[in-house]
Amino acid sequence: MAHTPIDEVFKRGFIKFPGHHGRDCSDVMDFFNGRGVNYDNDMKIVTYTAPEVAAQKAASLVSDKQKEIFKVLDLGAGTGLGGAALRRAGFLGDMSALDGSAGMLKFAMEKGIYSDSTEHILTLSNPLPYSDQSFDMAIGVGSFGKAMMEPDCLQEVLRVLKPDSYIIATVRMYTEIQDYKVRFYAELDRLEAAGLIKVCSREKFLHYKWEEVSDKLKGVASDQYGEVLALQKPAGLN
Repeated sequence: MAHTPIDEVFKRGFIKFPGHHGRDCSDVMDFFNGRGVNYDNDMKIVTYTAPEVAAQKAASLVSDKQKEIFKVLDLGAGTGLGGAALRRAGFLGDMSALDGSAGMLKFAMEKGIYSDSTEHILTLSNPLPYSDQSFDMAIGVGSFGKAMMEPDCLQEVLRVLKPDSYIIATVRMYTEIQDYKVRFYAELDRLEAAGLIKVCSREKFLHYKWEEVSDKLKGVASDQYGEVLALQKPAGLN
């Protein structure tokens, strides 16, 4: 039985995640609806770096003036860690939170950083509830992954972005999602070949720090890593 705080977080946040066990969407939402109360503290314990990495990447791509006025969509906003990181990076404009978990959104809205929130599960057959070209940027911190948003949702995200806008996405590249990784990058290749997206950068980073997790729990050390991608909607596209 695990005794350290980081072991307990690892067990409840990673080992017990229903998406790893082929469970359906309702099970995943139930999981997240119950995670909000502990989520922010748990992410501190495992040194979750993705929100800051994504926010700094976003900030590096735009001017200070754009950060003041850009309207940003936070995809899979969760408890708002990504949005909070964007605020710290200087993004001052309206920010919309979208997530499939009402329980997580409750905590996101309590941070006072979002102009609005929408409970919505994005799928190919359930498009985003926004008009074309509604946003200047989209950020997805951990929202693309197994039992999360599917790769074929990328084109729908492009629809609600203005031309020349960016999607900043972090994707955790752990061993159990190799099939997802193949599909995700195949979809990026398809969109880029069709002239619908430009992959501006793709960088590996340390997603979590698990040195203190018991060896019997943490499995593959490379599972700590992820990638941050800057994807751009080309000019001239509607």
